[in-house]
Amino acid sequence: MAGSREGVLYVAYGARAVGEATESIESLRRHHDWPVAVVGDEVEGARRVSWPDRGMPGRWAKVNLLPLSPFERTLYLDADTRVRGRLDAGFRILDDGWELVIVPSEGQSQPLHSLTEEERRVTQDELADGWPLMLNTGVMWFRRTDGTERLFAEWRREWERFRLHDQGALLRALEKHPVKVWLLGPDFNSHRGTVVEHRFGKARQ
Repeated sequence: MAGSREGVLYVAYGARAVGEATESIESLRRHHDWPVAVVGDEVEGARRVSWPDRGMPGRWAKVNLLPLSPFERTLYLDADTRVRGRLDAGFRILDDGWELVIVPSEGQSQPLHSLTEEERRVTQDELADGWPLMLNTGVMWFRRTDGTERLFAEWRREWERFRLHDQGALLRALEKHPVKVWLLGPDFNSHRGTVVEHRFGKARQ
């Protein structure tokens, strides 16, 4: 599905997520005129990418973002984000040879706390360091490379094991298929982000 060189991708299933994505796109437009695509339901002003609902459509779509993206270089934003500043930095970092740009989670004192007890135990057992740096998948830049193709394929396989949260699955996938990851600070993805404000959970039904 590759086409345009760079653009922004959202996932939105259901009326609440569509409303949040619409507001997020409006905030994005104040800073950038990049093309926008949405996986899921129709959102005004964005290209729709159809993808079947497999019970947890948002999570399933997220682990398939790379094959679904119509862009060679993609900025993914959760629907409940609001863009407060310019986001060129992520694409410039990709231009320098990095493959994934992401922000660490705010709650590092409770690693893997959102996972079930079983998935948390399995994840800790399978990671070399046991207690990983948590990554927030609500804002990510990535480009299409052999490495990211392998990473996203593994992310899908790991998510299928528990079919709940995507974060633990990504960490396990990165353990097996590491790529060049650049970490940005909380201004780019947090409750009080000055570049991207994240209104966590607002898009859920």
